[in-house]
Amino acid sequence: MSRRQLIGFVVVLALVGLGLFAKSRIDAPKAADLAPLRAAAALGPCPGGLGAGLPALHMACLGGGARVSLRSGGPGTPMLVNMWATWCPPCVREVPVLVDFAARAAGKVGVVGVDSEDESDKALIFAAQYAMHYPSLVDSDGLLLRQYGGGPPITLFVDAAGTVVFTHHGELHSVRELQTLVAQHLGVQL
Repeated sequence: MSRRQLIGFVVVLALVGLGLFAKSRIDAPKAADLAPLRAAAALGPCPGGLGAGLPALHMACLGGGARVSLRSGGPGTPMLVNMWATWCPPCVREVPVLVDFAARAAGKVGVVGVDSEDESDKALIFAAQYAMHYPSLVDSDGLLLRQYGGGPPITLFVDAAGTVVFTHHGELHSVRELQTLVAQHLGVQL
């Protein structure tokens, strides 16, 4: 392939890519279209922030409401921040573990999801289907995910002051495993 052909090929790919990007933005659901899906998902309200130990990112709340500045204030109670996506098979498998854990740990350890590189309508349908009523933030560009390296699921163990004390890469397989990690890294017995 000549240099001229290669340049032409790159230009065509770029134009096609821009066209696909523009189409995806045009076809993306508007906030008003998400209202029934948000009602069905019944997600908890997003926290105002997760603590100074997290990256300086601002994210939308999947359930609606104000954007969240991750570094704003500590959560006040220990928290799990779970990065997930509907397209991630290990994320799908670990959802029942997180839902069960969230119910058992209510008031002692919070759970916040971070939907990564996903479409909000799909994420809301997924949350409703799996009864994920804990709040989730939207990391549409995967910025937080890349900060912690690798693909989802990734779970951050955040202490009450907002410091990330442990990062778990990969699927959480059982509530027992999660309770052991919480006791070990957050000092909370359930």
